[in-house]
Amino acid sequence: MPRRFLLLFGILMLLAFQKTEAQNVVFDTLGSTQITADTIVKSSKSTKKTKEKKPHSPKTATIMSACLPGLGQVYNGKWWKVPIVYAGLGGLGYVAYSNYHEYKSYLHAYEFKTGNLPEGVTLNQHETELAQRYAESQLQTYKESYRRDFELFTIITLAWYGLNIVDACVDGHLYNYDISDDLSLSIDPYLRPTETPMPMPQYAQVGLSFKLNF
Repeated sequence: MPRRFLLLFGILMLLAFQKTEAQNVVFDTLGSTQITADTIVKSSKSTKKTKEKKPHSPKTATIMSACLPGLGQVYNGKWWKVPIVYAGLGGLGYVAYSNYHEYKSYLHAYEFKTGNLPEGVTLNQHETELAQRYAESQLQTYKESYRRDFELFTIITLAWYGLNIVDACVDGHLYNYDISDDLSLSIDPYLRPTETPMPMPQYAQVGLSFKLNF
């Protein structure tokens, strides 16, 4: 009889002890660290403070790049894009101007060759050499070729100017987004009670929550 009483008493004490531990202590997956319930509640709160950023207007960046190419990139903090913007505009603009200059030279030579040179217009040395070297049909072909190239590179130059505006607008919208390569993964324990008629912490679900910041 005393042995049965002691065995029953020991079982009751063990159950009470396990109930108390379930309310206050949660073991991690390795079983080597004890985390209190209060710690779990506190760990759910983010300790990182969001860095306050100054107001940034994509509209302002767009207008600035439209008025002066590259200025919107400076406003967005993308200084390294300014040389690219002006290199493109300078290179394309130079090619367009060169084609226009050659077009005018061949045009004057063609007009001189056909006798339709406007009054008051005189040929320079380069135009005179072209009139002497090529026939009317050849001058006509070269003239039209340089005209088409001039129009083509003018359109490309304007497209590059428009791309500069679009780039400033897009960077302005993405200015407040974190697009850095700093990726972080946080693993936090959590304790979620099961839906039962009566609160029973011993039946709570214990697990880990994964948070990926990018």
